[in-house]
Amino acid sequence: MISRRALFAAALSIAPVFAFAADVWVAPATEKIRPDAQPRPSTEARIAAARNEFEAFQVVVTGPAHGVSARATSLDGPGKIDDVKLYREDTIDVQTPSALDGATGRWPDALVPDVDDVVGEQRNAFPFDVAAGESRAIWVEVRVPPGSQPGSYFGKVTVTSDAGEAQIPVMLTAWDFELPSTASLKTHFGLSYGLIPGGHGVSPEDDAAIRARYAALGLDHRISLSGVADDGHNGDFDHFDQYYAALVDGTAQTRLPGARLTTVKYVGNQTSVDEHRRWADHFRAKGWMDRLFDYTCDEPPLTCSWEELPTRAKAAHDADPEFKTLVTTQIWDADAHGVSSDIDIMVPVINWMDDKPTGEHPGDNRSKYDGFLSQSKAKELWLYQSCMSHGCGGTVNMGSPSEWDQYTTGWPSYMIDASAVRNRAMEWISFLEGATGELYWETAFAFTHDAWSNQWDFSGNGDGTLFYPGRPDRIGGSTQIPVASIRLKMIREGMEDYEYLKLLADSGRGDAARQIARDLFPSAGQTEVDPQRLMAAREALAAQILSVQGKQLASVAGVPGMPQFPLVKGGCGSSGGFGAGALLSLPSLVAWARRRRRRGK
Repeated sequence: MISRRALFAAALSIAPVFAFAADVWVAPATEKIRPDAQPRPSTEARIAAARNEFEAFQVVVTGPAHGVSARATSLDGPGKIDDVKLYREDTIDVQTPSALDGATGRWPDALVPDVDDVVGEQRNAFPFDVAAGESRAIWVEVRVPPGSQPGSYFGKVTVTSDAGEAQIPVMLTAWDFELPSTASLKTHFGLSYGLIPGGHGVSPEDDAAIRARYAALGLDHRISLSGVADDGHNGDFDHFDQYYAALVDGTAQTRLPGARLTTVKYVGNQTSVDEHRRWADHFRAKGWMDRLFDYTCDEPPLTCSWEELPTRAKAAHDADPEFKTLVTTQIWDADAHGVSSDIDIMVPVINWMDDKPTGEHPGDNRSKYDGFLSQSKAKELWLYQSCMSHGCGGTVNMGSPSEWDQYTTGWPSYMIDASAVRNRAMEWISFLEGATGELYWETAFAFTHDAWSNQWDFSGNGDGTLFYPGRPDRIGGSTQIPVASIRLKMIREGMEDYEYLKLLADSGRGDAARQIARDLFPSAGQTEVDPQRLMAAREALAAQILSVQGKQLASVAGVPGMPQFPLVKGGCGSSGGFGAGALLSLPSLVAWARRRRRRGK
């Protein structure tokens, strides 16, 4: 008797069959597929996710291929999962490496949608051509809706060209727990004044509506663009409520139902008690006071003097004692200048929270913040990454690297030419250090020039830019939208990993959660690991979360029914020998599997 597990394994082992001279293969999402990537034997997609979680994989075409397009079915199992999105991965030519562990050449980053997930318009992701010997990837993204039944779901992705088609079987395992729509890890990701008109070529009057779209897409990636109101209408609360209230209330049109901004940045005079009070009164009346904060000073004394900081903090606290102040600094600097009590949210750079042995503050410095956090329940500890994750220094000496060049490797990094794992690692370190929030200074800085061709800023590729301006002349359609980067997707993956870690810790197994995270990332400067290790750690967390509930990870075995995958005959990689358009029914799979067993395959 052949088990259903064996039958499904047999079904998935049938490579897609092509009628055009190209290889089509599958890669995990947490890996960047560059044009020189070589074809692999992986020809099916297997992913797993909790309810209300996104999970993705990549379908790669290695050319030559012309007129490449793709479509995906819904996934069927105990129910139906319809939220499946496709994107073409656009590349950007990196001229200078961000760090020793970066590289020049073309890197995948922008994700041009087939049908966008902002306003639902058809865009120009497809068709595209692939040169001979070159690999180009299609991003396939699935969202498991809240309330979905656990178990296995099946579907397929069909890739077509001018010469034919290939089909990729897809299996998704829905785990029996659910992630919240609003992120548990608070965030402030910047979106400064003037960047949207610059990137989209629109007038300031059109700025607010587009900014709201950026913030909504941010929520679907579990981050808060908390400076969304920095659009020149400072203190005009009718304007704020018209464009941005839904983002704070959780009523905006987002794929994550009810997702809300976790923070909102005050935009106004930093020494005016009256302006702070107007904001506090409005936010308190709306029930939003817990999310309002004042970005009191960034990296003092670079942007404000230590002497100015108490005056700024006093303006916020005099307006409302619960008006939180945020400063990016380290505890030893704040204590040395006598301003720790003025700061509600202290945000040290990740390098100096858990520094390398060769750094200025070697070792894990987390315990030094205990006294600050014990001052009151209002005190919070966040983390941020800076150009210290890639150098800050301009030119990397690849031939004879300096000690600084070597120091600025291995950290969590949002650079284009950093690995996808390092793009995803920040939130794991936040959990390990007991941080409750993350700050990133900007998300659209390259809109000051052509973000589609050049994101070299502050000696890094992509420093301060996580979106691309989705102009209709570039991506098709008729509406201006934000276009997500692969790095933004990895940040969302990291935010979802944080939810796994928090769920396990909240269940009473905090030590187990920390051990899994520490085994994966021994320190903040050691986050360059194999993607398979990260995915194994994620699955270990899921297994423990379910174990607390007396459950096990869902598996293929025991799932009623089997998928049916139509296959096209002929071409490279054929292993089934079925006729064109043949349908693999359950009896066919049994007979096919028995033949393979007799052949010793």
